[in-house]
Amino acid sequence: MYSQLQLREIFHIEFLRYLAADMPPGLWALKGGVNLRLFFKSIRYSEDMDLDVRELPVASVKKRVMRILASPSFRENLKTYGIAEIKAPDILKAKQTGTTQRFKVHLVTAAGGDYFTKVEFSRRGFQGAPVAEPVPAALLRPYNTAPLVVPHYPAVIAAAQKITAVLSRSVLQARDIFDLYLLSTQVRPGAACAELPGKAELARARENILAPGFEMFRDAVAAYLAPEDRKVYAVPAVWDEIKLKAADFVEELEKNNG
Repeated sequence: MYSQLQLREIFHIEFLRYLAADMPPGLWALKGGVNLRLFFKSIRYSEDMDLDVRELPVASVKKRVMRILASPSFRENLKTYGIAEIKAPDILKAKQTGTTQRFKVHLVTAAGGDYFTKVEFSRRGFQGAPVAEPVPAALLRPYNTAPLVVPHYPAVIAAAQKITAVLSRSVLQARDIFDLYLLSTQVRPGAACAELPGKAELARARENILAPGFEMFRDAVAAYLAPEDRKVYAVPAVWDEIKLKAADFVEELEKNNG
């Protein structure tokens, strides 16, 4: 019996498997929380999945995604995990622009659960160079699924993306701070990154990181942790330590790339 967090992850993994078989390599890359979860030992599950894509026309990406979602083998495979039905997006209402393509999907379980997830493609340009690597076997093993190679962003670029998010979102998200905390142990010391913002922006990022209260973390992040991790992290004093560690990590990146 899989939790709703695991069911979304299963969907993301299997969708990536079909996407890798259908979309030309070098034209797309996994980013965001799913990238951190699959490749950088993140304990935070993601409700949605974000990818970068380039060169492929909007119509081509739309056709490929809808073909995957309608694929009988894809749907039958997910039934083995208890996902009885996939409700594909209403493509006439879905955002499909030259910048963003968004596909909202509902996963309906045999027990009647209905869990929402979203796959979003962005055309704002690649941030650094993605790498194609196998998803660690330890993460796939609980789902008894086959090996999988996915193009994704390395840890230091993922960190730069999270810092940019801390600076640019109209509403600051606690998940970006938590992700920087998790990435602080995944970026090798002295790693260079040309994608980092300037010094003034990095200083502002550190200020932003220290601002959110525990309630924001509790309401927006803790629910996406496994129960055993929730007990450890959903504590005000721990959230304060997370923010300090994330701010120190940003400062360390600034020194390494000054």
